[in-house]
Amino acid sequence: MGGSEFKSPGHLMKKLPLQPPTKEQLPIIQNTRAGFTLIRGAAGSGKTTTALLRIRQLVGFWLARRERLKIQQDVRVLVVTFNRTLRGYISDLAKEQLSGKTGLSLKVATFSNLGAELLGPENIIDAPQRKEKIQSLGIGVPLQTDFLVDEVEYVLGRFESKDKQEYVTCERTGRGQSPRVPRQLRQQIVSDVIAPYETWKQSHGMTDWDDLAVMVSQIESPRKYDIIIVDESQDLSANQVRGLLNVAADPSSVTFILDAAQRIYPKGFTWAEVGISVLPNDIYRLEDNHRNTVEICQFAKPLLRDMKVGDDGTFPNFETCKRHGPKPRVVAGLYRDQIRAAIDFISSSVDLSNESVAFLKPLGGRWFDTVKNRLRDSGLDYVEITRVAEWPEGDENIALSTMSSAKGLEFDHVIILGLNGRNTTYKLDDEDETCSVCAR
Repeated sequence: MGGSEFKSPGHLMKKLPLQPPTKEQLPIIQNTRAGFTLIRGAAGSGKTTTALLRIRQLVGFWLARRERLKIQQDVRVLVVTFNRTLRGYISDLAKEQLSGKTGLSLKVATFSNLGAELLGPENIIDAPQRKEKIQSLGIGVPLQTDFLVDEVEYVLGRFESKDKQEYVTCERTGRGQSPRVPRQLRQQIVSDVIAPYETWKQSHGMTDWDDLAVMVSQIESPRKYDIIIVDESQDLSANQVRGLLNVAADPSSVTFILDAAQRIYPKGFTWAEVGISVLPNDIYRLEDNHRNTVEICQFAKPLLRDMKVGDDGTFPNFETCKRHGPKPRVVAGLYRDQIRAAIDFISSSVDLSNESVAFLKPLGGRWFDTVKNRLRDSGLDYVEITRVAEWPEGDENIALSTMSSAKGLEFDHVIILGLNGRNTTYKLDDEDETCSVCAR
């Protein structure tokens, strides 16, 4: 029956297969030089596919080097994903790419998972407790509460412990111009909020995820990786990137895949400040949209008008959409009627033995209660994939996920219910790591 428990092994929830590389992707995959590679890609341009195909080529290069230099140690590969859900999805696809290869070890992990493994158990503050403490310390700061919490998290993620004071005079990369945060106000944030928050953590023997990132960047780790692939890296903080560089072997191949247009959290920083210098020949931009149909591209295009993305962001080239399919469906009406329309659509138009469906919401928890009840009443099995570390085993091809956990995943059908400004908030779901449209 429907529910969140996975069925016995033997089947996997459908994942869309990797496609052969395009002319735009091929030069990236074939570049096996050691050093940094930066892949900027638009939504639907095949960034994750490119990364996975690139792994196979890089492994071939490093295995040949290992044999030539008679190195006994395995070639170590690290793939870092944005959240646990994407980790489970990519893990299966990466293993497929490396099937039959020997002399190598593969690790697919979120940054938090990697840090916990390197450092051992830490007394990590949970997100609600952290937010509550920052809010209580910031009562006298003249900023809206949620903005203040985001600003503090931005500072803690961008600057190392000894450099927090640099925030007072730096350019606030990625934080925008409104509201204004002048120098005097920044100093107040450092003195009245950040410094007491750090003291409070130390007095209680506690750390947070930003501390973990700093600790990874400073650890003298014996475990170094020859190949590091970082997907959705626009959502990593500067300290997390510093941590990943600390576990890169010398030499190594390190690839960052990103699109600032899809950034969920404001963690802006410059590549130079984290010690990365990428040569022009090692910077690639993917613009062609391969995922969507002409009809979906036409639907999305006006929604992106006047959107500013910066140098690391990439707009999809909608002119490259060639496949045709059904138009996205917009259902207006009461929420219960939207759910009824969605379930009727699944029952009449979706082959669940071969097609996947995702219900997405901005937050998890009780936000999905009504959807779960309706799916059960209709005899439709589902799985919840938010924060799931492994890709689900089972016959269910209906997934419930927060929007942030769905980043990087692909489904045949995506359903977003109650799509409006009040219900579709733009913030971190406490159930996620670290951290109505029906479309085919």
